[in-house]
Amino acid sequence: MSDGEPGRVDPTLRFYEEVLGLSFLHYGLWEGDPLNLEGLSAAQRRYADRLVSMIPEGTRSILDVGCGTGGNARLLTERGFEVEGLSPDPFQARRFHDRTGGLPFHQSRFETFAPPRAYDLVLMSESCQYVRITRLFDAVRRAAPGGWLLVADYFVYTCTDTPLGRSGHELAMFRRFAQSDGFTIHADIDITEAVLPTLTLARQWLDQRARPALVILEDGLRSRHPWLLALARWWFRDRLRAIAEQDQLVDVDAFRAAKSYRIFLISVPEGPSPSLPVVAGR
Repeated sequence: MSDGEPGRVDPTLRFYEEVLGLSFLHYGLWEGDPLNLEGLSAAQRRYADRLVSMIPEGTRSILDVGCGTGGNARLLTERGFEVEGLSPDPFQARRFHDRTGGLPFHQSRFETFAPPRAYDLVLMSESCQYVRITRLFDAVRRAAPGGWLLVADYFVYTCTDTPLGRSGHELAMFRRFAQSDGFTIHADIDITEAVLPTLTLARQWLDQRARPALVILEDGLRSRHPWLLALARWWFRDRLRAIAEQDQLVDVDAFRAAKSYRIFLISVPEGPSPSLPVVAGR
């Protein structure tokens, strides 16, 4: 789920689905799978099955927040749950409708979402990080009063102004919010090591495909059109900076040192929020 305004299309999601052909958009849960697209697909299915296994008994209705293109929702409906999706991305709206056979979809940011009903469970699979922590639990309480919140996402140990430190809620802060004003943590599971092969695979793609292609292009421009190379470097300076940052984002040791990937199952209190902790920043 994007933190942008409704109507914004996330090109990364389109790449994952249309180019790589992936049904799910999360990291995956690896158990010795081969480091290729088939292995990633199997790991992603295992991850989705793990989330389904943690849904409390008696749950029927689920709001899939940051639902991507419907992979989790389709699996959940196959298991007998009533699912509705939510995202501000119009591309996700179209693909969610196509993939799930027309399940209800809400094109909205979660923070400003006005639930048409009370859900038994809010699912946030790699979307929690995009919702401000100061507004997250109020939104959950509105959507699932007396129900459950199931979160699978990565968290940072300390927020820093680095590529790894800028994405993800601070773990200690999230736990503090998740144990305030009637919210209760029932499960807090560290799956960091099981998701790290996704980064190893991403590093392979960068080293074997993306980076060599850039080198070949640069060499060709340097020998024939050096002025065009200079112009391209200036024109695509932000994109080149992002590629350089990607090196840090797919560094397994750096990820392990800065982040923890966890699954939380949290019970949601009834009624309106009295007062959540006041925290500066995110």
